[in-house]
Amino acid sequence: MPKKQSTAAKKARRAAHQGAKYTSALRQHRTPRPATVRLTPGERGALEMSLDGHTRSVYNMDSLRNSLSWTGWDVAAGQDLQDLFPDGGQLQLIRSERGMLEDQATELWGTVPFHQTADAYALAVVAAIRGRGGRIADWDVHVDEDRRIYITLGEDNEDREPGEDQPLRWVVGWMDTSGWFTFREAAPDESLGSCLSDLACPVMALPEDVAAEVAHLWGGAPVGEPLPGLEEPGRNWRPPHGYVQDPPVTGDATDVVLDLERSLSAYLQHPAAAGIQNA
Repeated sequence: MPKKQSTAAKKARRAAHQGAKYTSALRQHRTPRPATVRLTPGERGALEMSLDGHTRSVYNMDSLRNSLSWTGWDVAAGQDLQDLFPDGGQLQLIRSERGMLEDQATELWGTVPFHQTADAYALAVVAAIRGRGGRIADWDVHVDEDRRIYITLGEDNEDREPGEDQPLRWVVGWMDTSGWFTFREAAPDESLGSCLSDLACPVMALPEDVAAEVAHLWGGAPVGEPLPGLEEPGRNWRPPHGYVQDPPVTGDATDVVLDLERSLSAYLQHPAAAGIQNA
């Protein structure tokens, strides 16, 4: 099993990437696409702006700039935002660098919405853990600003005998801003788990490598030892050429890292994730 890295060592390694949100090979930007929006007077002095199918309220120039930046747009040159307040008007926009990266990430996933982009990877890791003899009580993908995978090891609560003094189960977690970790689930009278520990594997580690890293949590087989009769979907699956296991994530959920999105999109073709593309 790979040598464990301390949390400090992992943080130091990530810090080395802080100045490189995007690798030079990924700066293959297209011409920024334009858009024309109209801002109309709304309630309490706000202006209502409809953009990309969503209507947003803006109250001043800073509010307008923040809303545009968050959604990946820049104001085209030669316009004075002050002229829009308080009566509204027409505004010319162009896609920002962040917006263009978001568009390319969306193209990679095709018809799969953002909230499902980690599902395929989670399913592949779940299959690998089961293939190594681990039991899965539950798994879930949470999406907020970042994307998180939680895989709870052990028995489902419905399979447990009522009234038993149940041991706390281990959870294998992943965040797209930092990678893989483990922790003990929270006790019934607690809101947070404990024993949080980073795993010594890359952010986009291959599923079988993640399973090997956590096998000791259930007394699983050592790395490389075959498990007869346990054949998980995708045992012979190999990532496509150019798959990046350790993309330069910065820890900021608003950054768009195309290496990460390419690696995630590869799992749409994984046998364990069949059907997600058309879900």
